[in-house]
Amino acid sequence: MSTEVIEDTEQITESIYRHLVILFNDNVNDFFHVENCLMDICKKTEEEAVKIAIEAHESGKAVCYNGSLEECETVGEKLAEQGLTVSVQ
Repeated sequence: MSTEVIEDTEQITESIYRHLVILFNDNVNDFFHVENCLMDICKKTEEEAVKIAIEAHESGKAVCYNGSLEECETVGEKLAEQGLTVSVQ
């Protein structure tokens, strides 16, 4: 019986954190600004921020944050306020 409770809790936890913030490449923002936003708003390390910025630049988009819907919406709004193009999924 306790195994079922643990499995149910894991499924609920997984479903809560399945939302993503997608960063899209644009021709407006420079790498420095994007990296700073990723570090300040998404709490990424400099290395992670560079990797995400390069991925967005090369493939057109990159996941920059994952969490609950509320967290992702907040992060997405803050990034958009800084002029970045994002989507919450």
